[in-house]
Amino acid sequence: MEIGYLDFEIKNFVRAIMQFDILTIFPDLIYHYSNDSILGIAQKKNLIKIIAHNWREFAVGKHQPVDDTQYGGGAGMVLKVDPIYYCLESLGLARGGKKLKIENCKLKIIALDPAGKKFDQTMAKKFSKLDRLILISGRYQGFDERVYKFVDEKVSVGDYVLSGGELPALAVVEATSRLIPGVLGNQESLSNETFNDKFPISNVKSNPKSKFQKSEILYTRPDNFLGLKVPKVLLSGDHKKIAEWRKK
Repeated sequence: MEIGYLDFEIKNFVRAIMQFDILTIFPDLIYHYSNDSILGIAQKKNLIKIIAHNWREFAVGKHQPVDDTQYGGGAGMVLKVDPIYYCLESLGLARGGKKLKIENCKLKIIALDPAGKKFDQTMAKKFSKLDRLILISGRYQGFDERVYKFVDEKVSVGDYVLSGGELPALAVVEATSRLIPGVLGNQESLSNETFNDKFPISNVKSNPKSKFQKSEILYTRPDNFLGLKVPKVLLSGDHKKIAEWRKK
């Protein structure tokens, strides 16, 4: 069995190195960065493994659409749930419309979302203890709400808007990788960095209130995916009721 992959027969993950799986429709963006510098060296030393999965390959239809218009109306295109789900399923992380656990593998599935929990050094330390970290990078207006059924946590890298989740995903990967023993040439250099135990994060000035305290709830086709249904009000065509629902 190849190191770091799921054996579907025994459902058992063998930890040799920490594996980062990034779900994206632009895998080249990930590899152009991760194959060089610290991350590239760490992979050559077999300390980490970074794999970009193009979930467009799991989209249904001749043109493999990954987004569609919003149910209930609204600006911007919404990322479809089905190709993301089927990509997770191919990795052994979902089946039958449910998220799966992998035996003997500490992992988390993260969605990069501007309304998510703010990523910081404390979170990076927790992630560095995992066997596997799966990062789903978004685009356009955002994810269909049903994507979050298969996610452990939403994470944001800051109160600003980017064109996609690839840069945030790479930021999480690099910050986490640096804390894995052997990744940095001089491990002692960590003790001289701002966000370490000698410089508590509570001492660093930050904005306590995010501008993205609540993300917009979005849905697009299909209206019923593995029993996960779009709220009926969004299919009603009643714009007044839809507006009231969105205010809740």
